Amino acid sequence: MPPAVWGWTAVVAAAVVLLVLADRPGGLLGVDRAVAELAGPAERHPRAAELARIGAVLGYRCLWVPTALVLVWTARWRHLLVYLGTISVVAGIAQLAAGEGVFVRAVRAEVTGTPAAVELSAWPVVVLATVSVATLHVLTPSGRARWWGWVAVAALLTTAVVPRVSLGLDGASVALAAVALGVGTAALVCTVLAPEDAFPVAWHRRVAAHLALDAARTARVRAAVLEQLGVDVLAVEPYRLDGSAGSTPCRLVLASGPPGALFAKLYSTTHLRSDRWYKLLRVLRFGRLEDEAPFASVRRLVEHEDYMLRLLRDGGVRVPEPMGVVEVVPGREYLLVTELVPRTVEIRRSAPADAVVDDLLRQVRLLWSAGAAHRDLKPSNVLVQDGERVVLVDVSFGELRPSRWRQAADLGNALLTCALVAGPDRVLDRARRQFTDAELAEAVATTSSLTLPTQLRRMLAEDGRDLVGRLREQLPPHPRIRVQRWSARRLLLAVATGGGAVLAAVLVVLNLRAGGLL
Repeated sequence: MPPAVWGWTAVVAAAVVLLVLADRPGGLLGVDRAVAELAGPAERHPRAAELARIGAVLGYRCLWVPTALVLVWTARWRHLLVYLGTISVVAGIAQLAAGEGVFVRAVRAEVTGTPAAVELSAWPVVVLATVSVATLHVLTPSGRARWWGWVAVAALLTTAVVPRVSLGLDGASVALAAVALGVGTAALVCTVLAPEDAFPVAWHRRVAAHLALDAARTARVRAAVLEQLGVDVLAVEPYRLDGSAGSTPCRLVLASGPPGALFAKLYSTTHLRSDRWYKLLRVLRFGRLEDEAPFASVRRLVEHEDYMLRLLRDGGVRVPEPMGVVEVVPGREYLLVTELVPRTVEIRRSAPADAVVDDLLRQVRLLWSAGAAHRDLKPSNVLVQDGERVVLVDVSFGELRPSRWRQAADLGNALLTCALVAGPDRVLDRARRQFTDAELAEAVATTSSLTLPTQLRRMLAEDGRDLVGRLREQLPPHPRIRVQRWSARRLLLAVATGGGAVLAAVLVVLNLRAGGLL
């Protein structure tokens, strides 16, 4: 566990103890008397409580709303959930501790014998400290920006606390404990639930799967590859990020060769969580079409792709040579290493030769013979070597013993990938040399938002031609293939997921309202 977690835990524990001690009559007499002597006699304004509360509410309300909008705009959903959950829970608990409301006072009177036994007059300070520090963590990366952010937070909290103490709303010890509690709670939750190494702060939309290859992570990767594969790596560089949304593809520059470099895919717990959400959403949207069971660990996720590479290679499918799996951080980060196929370009950047079209369709036929499906055939996953040989990459979505529908979907995606560079008429003419019209019509009939990879769907939209329609015109009619699968499990899962989301939203809203944030 990182040292920062222990440090912030100690701050929260110390704040709770300080609040208990400060709640006694007279508070912490030494601290409160020193502050009173320094500030002079306090003259409580008749409407001081209302003025202070309005100021505090306006202060943190002006902080959390813009922050939430920024997180939505940058699509940082993890940060948004942690942020709203933290400030809403703390605001609700602080308001309850303040004893506001008849029900709360009645419950406290029943439990403690008096409705004012655990009075927390400084609850706006707790909420303001929590909101300001949580905002700091989700909006500023570590370094100089966060350091100046801490200065701004300190100035803000000082501006809020000093008037409250001088007006006699809070004792100095209570205000100090409230600040420590809010700061420590927000920092602890953000550090544990949204660590920056896994969820970096960014002011622009980014692919969550692409981990930062900073100096620390690069050093770990180099050491692990040397120790476990016996390969000395000079540098770890990002590689073809535009075609990957489920891992962090890397180029490993070797100290000696040949080869001069290897290809690697870095997986972490971030990708495991994404895979689980992806499969859950697919089941909710379409039902259980295929084996959508989530992987139990990151290691199992990487081992699946390594196994698929070896299976397809043994079945004659042209894929990169697998080199092994490297454990970078036990249980958290793993590296799949393969050869970096030489002299290759993506199919969309190659000449539309007949040999390329024929070889891609031949690889699909070999996939069928091997009893497997690629499930992610798109331009970035189809490499052309020496202008005529096709190599299929990124088999992480590969499936064993697929249904006929899934195999037909692979063929449909291959046809559309070729049609983008060679045109639909030419591709169909070449395809009829290896597949029957019935097989081709079924492949085109499977084409839908479910089967088309995101990159291929986007490129078809940018191309402007109705490639799917043109292929259908030249093939025998085929009935529409239904992809919705209904079951009691899907309905119960949908009800549970929807109900859980509604309940969570209601609790967040109630807590925000209770704490004066809405």
